[in-house]
Parts: sequence; C-alpha cells; structure tokens
Amino acid sequence: MQESIPCTLITDSMAGHLMSRGEVDVVIVGADRIAANGDVANKIGTYSLAVLARRHGIPFYVAAPLSTFDRAIPDGSASPSRSAPRTRSPATATSAGRLKA
Repeated sequence: MQESIPCTLITDSMAGHLMSRGEVDVVIVGADRIAANGDVANKIGTYSLAVLARRHGIPFYVAAPLSTFDRAIPDGSASPSRSAPRTRSPATATSAGRLKA
C-alpha cells in the first residue's frame, strides 16, 4: 500500500468468504516470533487464515524481519506468551514450506 504495490487489505472475518469465491491470490501475514523449527507465533486470526489458505490452495507467506527468528525457542509450544493473545500456527509451516532460521 505504501510502496504502490497493488493489493487489497481485508479483515480476517472476510477471508473465508473471499477465498471461497476465488478472490484471494495470496495471503501474507507478519509474525511476533518464529521458533527454531519454523513454528510461527502471532496474534489470534493467523491460524485460521493459514488453515483457510491451505484448504483453498492459496499460497501463504510469513513476512518477518530476521529479528523475529528466535533459535533459543525450539518450537511454538515454548514461545513465551505476551499480553496480547497468541497462537501457534503449524499450518503456516506446512503451507509455505518449513521456515529455517
């Protein structure tokens, strides 16, 4: 949006409907933390987007800076919780390939 890349920003609740109609080409999400095995911890809503993308055969990508990778955390179950709700999202790793730190 800021770089004039054509895109449409939607809310999580719109995703399933638009995916079922074939109106979504790719899903890109951020991450709060990425564990050593590629598990992604992020806010509530990311897991359901990953599952929906996989169900509809839509590419799913996690865009995160290198500072997000935490080799000290072996997998998503060891990710420390913060004040905002988080979810471990195994579907992200399988739909876009295992992420390696």
